Order: sequence, then structure tokens, then C-alpha cells
Amino acid sequence: MLELRAQEMANDVAMRFFHDDAVPAAEARPDSWTWREVRDRARLVGREIAATGLVIPGARILVVYPPGLAFIAGFLGCLYAGAVPVPVPAPKRADGINRWLHIARDAGISGILCADELVDVLQPLQRAVGHGFALAPKAADPARAVFFKDDGRPFQTPEAKHVAFLQYTSGSTSDPKGVMVTHGNLMANLRQISIAFEYGPTDRSACWLPHYHDMGLIDGILSPIFNGFPVSLMAPASFLRRPLRFLELASHVRATVIGGPNFSYEHCIDKFAPDAAARLDLSEIRIAYNGAEPIRPRTLERFATVFEPYGFRWKAFYCCYGQAEATLFQSGNDPDDPPLILSISREALVANGTAVEADDGDDHDRLALAACGRPAEGLDLALVDPEACRRVGDGTVGEIWIRGPNVTPGYWGRARLNAETFDQVLDGSRGWRRTGDLGFRRDGQLYITGRLKDLIIIRGQNHHPEDIEQSVFSSHPALAQGRAGVFPIEVDGEEQVGIVCELTREGLRDIDGEDAIRAVRAAVSRNHNLQAAVIALLRPSSLPRTPSGKVRRFACRQGVVTGDLRIVARWDAKPESALVAPKAADQRSWRDELLQVPKARRKEVLRRLLQHEVALLARMGEGDLPDVFVGFFDLGLDSVAIVNIGATIERELGLPIRPTLIFEHPTIAALSDHLGGLVDGHQLEAAIAEDNVPSRNSAAPAERVVSPAIVSEFAALKALLR
Repeated sequence: MLELRAQEMANDVAMRFFHDDAVPAAEARPDSWTWREVRDRARLVGREIAATGLVIPGARILVVYPPGLAFIAGFLGCLYAGAVPVPVPAPKRADGINRWLHIARDAGISGILCADELVDVLQPLQRAVGHGFALAPKAADPARAVFFKDDGRPFQTPEAKHVAFLQYTSGSTSDPKGVMVTHGNLMANLRQISIAFEYGPTDRSACWLPHYHDMGLIDGILSPIFNGFPVSLMAPASFLRRPLRFLELASHVRATVIGGPNFSYEHCIDKFAPDAAARLDLSEIRIAYNGAEPIRPRTLERFATVFEPYGFRWKAFYCCYGQAEATLFQSGNDPDDPPLILSISREALVANGTAVEADDGDDHDRLALAACGRPAEGLDLALVDPEACRRVGDGTVGEIWIRGPNVTPGYWGRARLNAETFDQVLDGSRGWRRTGDLGFRRDGQLYITGRLKDLIIIRGQNHHPEDIEQSVFSSHPALAQGRAGVFPIEVDGEEQVGIVCELTREGLRDIDGEDAIRAVRAAVSRNHNLQAAVIALLRPSSLPRTPSGKVRRFACRQGVVTGDLRIVARWDAKPESALVAPKAADQRSWRDELLQVPKARRKEVLRRLLQHEVALLARMGEGDLPDVFVGFFDLGLDSVAIVNIGATIERELGLPIRPTLIFEHPTIAALSDHLGGLVDGHQLEAAIAEDNVPSRNSAAPAERVVSPAIVSEFAALKALLR
């Protein structure tokens, strides 16, 4: 398909990447490649890989790039060379490569394809694996000259059954699994997406999603190639910092297609400011897809209400359902139809597993669900009783089973798991995959109600409770080994993490509840990039368990909600509504406060301001302030909250903040000292003189810091920002 585009539309712009999020999109100077340039750079990378003499057909190559066009050349170059790319995020720190090491060993990589600036960072990984090469292709770097010449010889064409790439699941931080996506799977799913979305050459896409994740890779990069339309890309970190910048980009390029998980739409709402949105024109958007995590009708309604004055149409929402194990897309609604919202009875759903329309006026029993449409063309989708392995009727909840050309063969090197999951028998026929998701059909539409598996999904990121539980009971000597329960719990309308853990008998006698809870929060934040919503420490032998010893996570959640568990100590994150209040129009900004004190006291004032900001993001109680010498992750912050510290500094002080700055100065004390040096260097006065940042004393509403209760984690963002 890329060769075809390079022949038919050689000089048309194919892909653009927008770097700078500090200037309007209309004034930015993006990297830009034509279809011919995409093809030529990818072929050159393929030649460079072949020139190593170390790659045989089917060899796995770790593809490690920061966001940008170089990733695209690297990924496609592997395909040209007959290698199997294994896309992963770029590590931020040399000592944080455990996940990369597991993937490299699990996939049995033959080499590492990376950006120049990552060669040194990845050397410990290369040494640990014990073999393979590190190659920073000149052809993939837009800023570098091309040193390899393409001799024009044809590359070998793969067969449909050959693995195209390995998509490592983001769910399990200790044991990620590589989904084997074949060339046949990929082409089938791209065709299904094209039909379902009614893609055509007049479409234009804007995408912020991570390149290495299934949604950002397949629909963000490969769908434009398959369908022959241009795409404008930006970094996920830029979206997190300024989501309205992404909408501004979509407006500037007149995008017809945007998308992301539910949290991304909440993020845009949460960061909305009329001044920042003044230039938006979203009237060209015909598809705004929402998938990868539970779709919340309330989010759709709020987004449409906020952005309707800027041309966004309710009809543009496209609710869909997919998984990496099915390549990406599994079902979606008709693009010509508006979202279909169904209100059912919570009681009937929980008690009987049936979808019964809720009674009018009973808001407590009403559960609103968004339809995820009909199965992709050529995909068989069945609702099955997971115990009896029989189909269930319409309106009855069952496990979703799928079979079709886009369903992958399974996980790399996991034969037993593949047999259990990807080759089930239904109605006497083999080859069905159990998704672990629960749902029902009504009038031909699929509705998702939950998960049979115990996965917790926060911001589109899958988290296995077993992994988090290991971190919990290992975090403090007073906690009993193997006796923790982690479960999803709804707070402020969003799914968050709840934790219970038994104390040892010695721990019960000597318990410092606050110390143990702090340790749990720090471990969950540091190891899993999550902020806990509730933590309860239990008396010994009181954790709900089955007769075989398995944790009864649903009973743990119910016990926390009702208070029926034997709780010794408990911590609850303060709800967003109790923490975030509208800022008074006459309340001074940080900049104004600093200007009122002598330079000698500015670091002290900055430290106090940062303490209050971190207390807000850590959802501490009123009057509680964090220790200035404790690391941000150890205070229980996740990466989204840490990024928001930088966004607040930029907004309040008018100083440009690199995305990595907070990680380089990971305590309040270190960060305030560094910022104090910038302030003393007159950058603060210069920024004021140039009026780079609107005053918080203006009548315009203040832009709010992203709340951890609103913004949930997307798989790709976690690794990127860690």
C-alpha cells in the first residue's frame, strides 16, 4: 500500500509531526514527509538493517523512538527488511529499563533500532540481553542526511500468515505479553476499519496517541497509508499538557477524524478555557471515535455541550470496542448515526445479568450505557455463558467471544495460554477467542457491561490486580505477604483503584497506620503509575478469600464500600469536589506573589506554593502539606499529576518547562531550588515584560489543573511519561 501511495501521490504531504506546543498550530513548523519520502526513508532503513548482516526473516527488532516521524520510518523499515518490529516507548531514564528488558528477553530480539539520543540509554539493555545490535538509522532521522543508498532491488513480500509485529500489552508491568499480529490480521483489520469508518481519500486525520500502541499505530499511522489520506501527529505529552492544543491542531488541518479513550475527552473538558478555544473550528470533524476503556455517556454529553459552539456535532461521536488481541477494531456504530445511549436497571443487571430498561424517575437505579455498534465486517461475535460455554439470548449478559480474520494467533511464546484463550469451541466449531469482557446485545447493538477478568482499566491502561497486590504487601514489613486485594472502585464517576491488605500479627501490635499507608501509596505510584483512591489495612486473617485461597476482590470492594471489613486503619483520597474550587478573580498568581517579595525569599515562597500544588494533586486533606524532600512518586503522584506540576508552573510563572524537568528535579525542594535560579536570572521579569502569559487577574476563567479523578491512565502514556 505504501508503494502504491508513493507512485500515485508521490509529492502529496502524507505525514506531519508538530513539535512545539507553545505556539499556535498555524504558526508551527512541523516535520513533513510526502508519500515518496515516507517510502524512501522506510526502504533506506530496511537497507541499513540488512547491511548489518545479523537479521534473518522473522527476526524480532526492538523499535525505540520518541514521538516523531523517525518512528514511522523505523517501523516500516523493519517490515521492508522482513524483520518483526517490536514497538516500545522510549525510556526516560537509564535505570528504568526493567520492562524493556523483559520484553527484549521475551521476544528474543536480534537487535535494537533506536534514535541517536537513546543509544547510550539503551546500552544497559543491550548488555543485559547479551546479544543483538543497536542501530540508529540515519535514514529515519529527519534532521540527518541519508548515508545509505537504496539500490532499487525489490524486498521480499511476506505471506499473510507471517507475523508483522509484536504488540506488547500494557496491562501487566511485571509480565507483559506480546500479541502476534500477522500481516493477514493487519490487512483484514485495516480493511474492516476503513469500511466501518467509511474512510476515503478526502479524509484528514489528527492524532496524539502513542505511536507504539495499537490505537495510535494502526489507526493513527497505518490507516492513513491504507486509505491514502494525510495525518497530522503530535506527542502524547503535548496533549496531556495542553489538550486544547490538539483540538487547535485538528482545527488548523481541518481534520475529519480524531479519537482516543474516554479520558481524553474528559481531559479536554477539564482544561477548557474560552480564551484558548477562541480559534477553534471543529465543524469538519465527522468522526470522533471513543474506545479503549469504558465509554461514559456523561462524558459525551459534556464534551458536545462545551464544544458545540465551536462547530462540534453530537453526531460525530463514534463509539467503538476493540482489543490488541483482535489487532485493534472489533465493533462500532454507523458513522451516519448519532451515539445510541440506553438506560438500564442496575439492580436487574447485578441480580440477574439481564438488561432491563430503568424506570422513569428512579435515578439511583439508572445505568446509562453507550452502544458500541455492530461487529466489524467478517468478524463473528457471540455472547456466551462463560461457565456453560453456550450462547445467551439478547438482553442477557455474557462473555464476548470472537472469531475472524483480524483475530490474532495469540501471544508470543505462550502456547498453553493461547490454547486456553484463542482456540475455544462454540457450537461444535473451534477457533473462538474468549475476550474476558462482558456485555449484551439489544436490537443488534453491542453494549459492554464489565469484565469477567479482574483487569482494572485506568485511563485506557490495563492493570492486573496481582501485580499491584505484590507491590502492596511488599511495601512495608507490617503487611502480610500474599494477603492483599486490589479492585476497581468508582469515585466521582470515574474508575479508580481501591486497596485492602492484612496486617501481620506483629504489625497489628506495633502498627503505625499512617506510615504503612504512605508506603503503600508510594509503591503503587512508583511501580504502577497509579494513585490509590482508598487504602484499608485489615486485621490478620480477615481478607475475603475463596476456599481455595483466592482473593475475593468483589467482596473486598463491597466491604470497603459498606464498612463491613475488619478495618484497623483507612485512608481515603479527598474527592475532587472537596479539593478544587474556582479561583477568585482577584486571587494573585504565583508570578504576582513572587514579585511582592525580595529575591532572597523567592525560593522559600516557591517551595510553599509547590507544596500546596502537590497537596492538591496528591488529594491530601485540608491543612496537610507534603514533605519537600520526598520524591513525587513516593508522595503517591502518578505521571499525569507530575506533568500537571509543569503545566501549572508554565501557567503561573510564564516560564517554558521541558516535559522532563520535573523528573530531573523529583522533589519539591529540588524543583523549587531550580526554579528559584531561573527566577533570579530575571526570566520571570522578562516573561512579564513580554506578556507571554495571560494574567490570572483577567476576567477569563482560570484554567484548572488536571484532576487525577478525571484524567485516567492510557496505556501508552504511562511508559512514555515514566
